[in-house]
Amino acid sequence: MKQNNIKRLLTFILIFGIWNITFAQEKTIIKILNRELKREVKNQLKSSNFNGDTIRIIKEFSIDNNKNLSFQIKKTSPYLIGYQIIKQTVSLNKILKIGKDIQIILETEKDAVTTEVISSDGDEKEQTIKENLFFLYLSSEKQNDDLGIEIQKAFQKAGIDVIKEYWYD
Repeated sequence: MKQNNIKRLLTFILIFGIWNITFAQEKTIIKILNRELKREVKNQLKSSNFNGDTIRIIKEFSIDNNKNLSFQIKKTSPYLIGYQIIKQTVSLNKILKIGKDIQIILETEKDAVTTEVISSDGDEKEQTIKENLFFLYLSSEKQNDDLGIEIQKAFQKAGIDVIKEYWYD
C-alpha cells in the first residue's frame, strides 16, 4: 500500500515538473516576442526617412489555456486611408517553421492561423482570413539571426519542434 502511494506521488511530481518546465518555456516565448514587439514600436520612427507602416500594440503576445498564441495591433500606412486593427491567433502545436523575409514569420500547417482585420477608412469592414503565415510584425532590426535562433530554442524547449529556415534582411 505504501509503495503504491509513493509511486503515485512520484508520478504526480514528474508530471507536474514537466508541465511546469513547459509552462515556463511558454512564458519565455511570450517574453521574447513582447520584448521584440516593443522594440519594433520604439524603432519604427527613428529614421528621418521612414515612411512605412506603423504599428501600435493593442494586446501583447499571449498564450491562453488552450495553447493558442495571439496578439493584436493597430496598423497605419501611408498607402491606406484610415487604419487596420489586426488580431492573429494560432495553436502552438500547428507552428512548423520560423523565417524572416521582410519581417519575421511563423509558418504553420494549412489554415492554422486566424487573422481578423477591421479596416477603418470611413466605413468599418471586418474580415477573417485563414492562412498558414503568422506575421510577428518584426522588421526594423537587421542582422538579427541570433533572434531567430533564440525564438526557435524557446519553442523547442516548450516542446514545439520549430525549424528555422531562411533569414533575409
